[in-house]
Amino acid sequence: MTAKRHTASSITDDALDALYENATEGWRRGDRWKERAQAAEAALERLTAWCDQLDASTRLLTHDPAAEHPVAANVRHQLAQPEESSTK
Repeated sequence: MTAKRHTASSITDDALDALYENATEGWRRGDRWKERAQAAEAALERLTAWCDQLDASTRLLTHDPAAEHPVAANVRHQLAQPEESSTK
């Protein structure tokens, strides 16, 4: 069932307060999602920086400029976007 639609002349103070409260909660929820997304992005940046450090150490040890640490390679593989499949 659809909620009653108000016009400027039919809305009550209580209904207007409820609309504002609902909008405010939506903004708060959006802010929480944004904070979580920013924290996740920061964690991914730290993880990929650590992978770069592992690779640098591996290159020093092996004297191979193309060497890649196996853990770093696996982390990058796990973080990669799955390939799209046209069979779905």
